[in-house]
Amino acid sequence: MLDVTTENYTGADCTESSGASNRTLILANTGTTYQSGFLVYVSGLALTLTTEYTVVHNSSSSVITFLNGMWDDLSIIINYYQQRSTVAGYDTKRDDIQDIITSNGYAATMIRQTRTTDGLGGVTAVTDAEYAIWVLIQDITRKDREISDMGLAVPGNSKAYFYHEYLDVMTENGDIKIEVGDIIKYQDSKYWRVEQILAQRSADNAEIFRVGIIKKIDLDEDAA
Repeated sequence: MLDVTTENYTGADCTESSGASNRTLILANTGTTYQSGFLVYVSGLALTLTTEYTVVHNSSSSVITFLNGMWDDLSIIINYYQQRSTVAGYDTKRDDIQDIITSNGYAATMIRQTRTTDGLGGVTAVTDAEYAIWVLIQDITRKDREISDMGLAVPGNSKAYFYHEYLDVMTENGDIKIEVGDIIKYQDSKYWRVEQILAQRSADNAEIFRVGIIKKIDLDEDAA
């Protein structure tokens, strides 16, 4: 699992003089920071990566460079994930599986659709809510006997591993748990729908991660 961290600064904590561009700020992280869920606010406004700031993600003391003028009296808030060093119990197990997902999986977008219907049950509108997530996708193999026995080992289906929960600092749209019917988008060209949640793996009476079957789809069939 990754640790959620918030740090508060002012422009006076940056290098160089007030009002200068390319001033840098060194974070207090003690584990590697991640771009997914990395948010930078100056005076309450979110900055855009590469056009308003850059960041070097280090195993400690990550560095932010503010590309535009930064004055000493401006407030700065940084929200980010970092590798947690030592945890215990079920948190350790969550750390382990989430590290595997982020190291070997994909930064993706989860889309949850809400349908509005008329009095006859006809769909009048479909609203999409998007969440930034990480997912690890694997092919279904002969070893997945449970999946085969359920009749889910068919062309277009894959097995996916998800966090037990994605927090707002990552999703940028509130805390969310993966559910059947959610759509996973990767690189704006690949889409899967969550067909079934196979398991909600638990330890110490706490959910650790979720395993699901996802089906490759054409998004148009869901937008109708």
